[in-house]
Amino acid sequence: MNSPGQSLSAKKVLVVEDDFYVASDLASRLRSIGFEVVGPCPRVDQALAAVATTRDLGAAVLDINLDGETVFPVADALERLGLPFIFATGYDPDRVPSRHSGTLVLRKPLEEDAIAAALMDTLPARSVDSSEARGNEILARLGEAKLREMLSSLQRVYLPRGAVLEVPRQAVSRVYFPLDCVLSLIVVGRDGTRIETGLIGKEGLSGFGLVEGDGHTPYELVNQIEGFTLSMQASAFVPLLDATPVLEMLARRFSRALSVQVSHTALANGRFNVQARLARWLLMIHDRIPKDTFDLTHDYLAIMLGVRRPSVTDALHILEGKKGIRSTRSSIRILDREILKSLAGEAYGGPEESYARVMELPLTGRTMTARSSLALI
Repeated sequence: MNSPGQSLSAKKVLVVEDDFYVASDLASRLRSIGFEVVGPCPRVDQALAAVATTRDLGAAVLDINLDGETVFPVADALERLGLPFIFATGYDPDRVPSRHSGTLVLRKPLEEDAIAAALMDTLPARSVDSSEARGNEILARLGEAKLREMLSSLQRVYLPRGAVLEVPRQAVSRVYFPLDCVLSLIVVGRDGTRIETGLIGKEGLSGFGLVEGDGHTPYELVNQIEGFTLSMQASAFVPLLDATPVLEMLARRFSRALSVQVSHTALANGRFNVQARLARWLLMIHDRIPKDTFDLTHDYLAIMLGVRRPSVTDALHILEGKKGIRSTRSSIRILDREILKSLAGEAYGGPEESYARVMELPLTGRTMTARSSLALI
């Protein structure tokens, strides 16, 4: 796959950031991957002036908090002009107002590939064909006629690692059908503590609460492994559920299978050691991507497993000593799945068997849902 920056060279990108060192570093990174930087602008009024006077502006990277001011007037101005932008912030994404809930949020510190990938929305959206859509197993189970009806609502999106797609207690604005990226469902405590409870890859979809009539999410949804996904507006997805009973049934069955995965994650966190939990997690990632090597830092793994970073480092060394993986500071290569399965023990396998069983059930029978039954009351 080509680097995202190769497709975006010479694009003018507005940088709105009030921290001098962060702004300088971000501008330098953007230039290094081929962008022409406008700014950086540390204040809202300066950014609005840049938006109004810059010819051929292509996109923007917006810090949310500008010395006590919020950047949202700048986002509104960009929205009116039809210019794409992303938020880059050290704050929780729940500060983003609902009118910009569909905008991609990246947490600082930013990586060059993450910035470039996020800004790929500056390119014209490419249509999706049925063969590509079948890279997602939910869509692949639909009949050809039903799948073709959905294609015009689907968009192919490249997601960088760390992209925040949903925020707890906010409305779900888009539904994602991963192709080769992996999404993490993360529970966020009141004190900001985070731990992963489930993974969604090519086998599933996000937004399954919409099937039950719940348009809000209790989770933070973060992209864990960079790659491509198909997405559609939630406002387009809900009518499709009514018009396509098979899609509704598949979404409900995936939700059932995911609930099994979440319960086994709780079991693993409570009853298995860090080495077994790490081996399980690596197997689950490997199940969902078409490659043996993927980028991941020890800090990210610590959040996903709910342990301290030194514990992750020690566990990686053990798995490496057993010849199951090869690990560097920022990437992991799977060498032997059977060794990892042995190390994971009963922590791995149950949810995978449950998913295979549930998703292979006949696509006929009961289709009454909480949404449709309300119409009978």
